[in-house]
Amino acid sequence: MQQRCPNCGSPIVPGQRFCGGCGAQLSLSCPQCRITVSPGTRYCPNCGATLGGGPTGGGPTQPPGYGPGGGGMPPQQPGWGQQQQWGGPQPQSWAPPVPKSQSSSSTRPFLVLLLFILLLGMGVLAYLQTPLGQTINDIIGIGSSDSNSGETVVDTTKPVITFPVSPAVAATSASINWTTNELSSSQVEYGTSTTYGSVQPAQPADDPTIVGGTSGGVVTHSVVLTGLQPNTEYHYRVKSKDKAGNLAVSDDKTFTTSESTAE
Repeated sequence: MQQRCPNCGSPIVPGQRFCGGCGAQLSLSCPQCRITVSPGTRYCPNCGATLGGGPTGGGPTQPPGYGPGGGGMPPQQPGWGQQQQWGGPQPQSWAPPVPKSQSSSSTRPFLVLLLFILLLGMGVLAYLQTPLGQTINDIIGIGSSDSNSGETVVDTTKPVITFPVSPAVAATSASINWTTNELSSSQVEYGTSTTYGSVQPAQPADDPTIVGGTSGGVVTHSVVLTGLQPNTEYHYRVKSKDKAGNLAVSDDKTFTTSESTAE
């Protein structure tokens, strides 16, 4: 039976690819495996490659989807950057997953430590500005903190000495009493002239400057002088030293021992 072109009816022979009358495409050749298939076949039955559509008049046919009104771009095989969505109108983009950053986990311990140091420093600073912190600072240090400027002020003020009562005098002894406006040591220089010559005690037990000492000083002082001569005038002066090492020395004063009562 004579085969004819389905487009114009012109006679054709087996294997003829294009009609001699209208030029319509009669057969297709797979671009991958090169086998011949019928017009209108969209995919190669041998390798699955995408082929053209059916024949059209006036020239070689184009695969469905080509040209104006054809519905846009022809179907594409899945490849890098796209995934084939069967039954869906558009392919979806694909990208490799972003690796998780390692910098945040490596710097986290450092940031926590820095925050802890800042909070600790702020806490100590706030504590030292309180009255309790100032008192502790005065006890363990030789200076005080100026609450306005925050600078440490060195104590250079000597204790103020006051004599509230006269010495309690006997024939061979005398008790010297005085007070100071701050914690300090107790010591008396005495003798029969202003050159004195004797001191009591030689090393005050209440000296607050002694390293490892057990006393921080006193504000009420009393020193007993013994071995004195009866009915004799003595010169004396008292000394008091505070924790900062400021030494206060009183003016020269005198007392006279009483007469001996011994028979």
